[in-house]
Amino acid sequence: MSFPDVSAPIRAALLAEATVIANLSAYAGSYPVFTRRPVPPDAPERVIMVSPDVSVDDADGIDDQRPRLVRDITIYGLNKNVTEYRVVETLARAVRDLFHRNRHAITVTDWAVVDIVTRGPMPAPVDDDSEVARLVTLTIQLAKKN
Repeated sequence: MSFPDVSAPIRAALLAEATVIANLSAYAGSYPVFTRRPVPPDAPERVIMVSPDVSVDDADGIDDQRPRLVRDITIYGLNKNVTEYRVVETLARAVRDLFHRNRHAITVTDWAVVDIVTRGPMPAPVDDDSEVARLVTLTIQLAKKN
């Protein structure tokens, strides 16, 4: 079975969300929502990083494929003051609200999106106390007939 890449649909959904865009700075003709590491050195202080597949398993049926993909979305910012800290939290909640139990949030070519469940936001690792990060985990159930 080949698993679809959901990076582009997740990024597109994030870029279409008003709360996300309102809380990010313009960057390189778009906004700093990245689907690969490392983040460019000239990126703004606040960015969103969509991980590659964290895990992939399946719940296939007799005549269909049902992959379950897990992705992490991490929002990073500076911990300069309470306002900056709260913006990261606002972004994390917006990401959760966008995807949680909203199978229409993304479109994956040749696949039906059966469900999306989120976990978080929760604190994510940072290098030091000058940064803040929040993590939202997506579990995406897809399906298609064989």
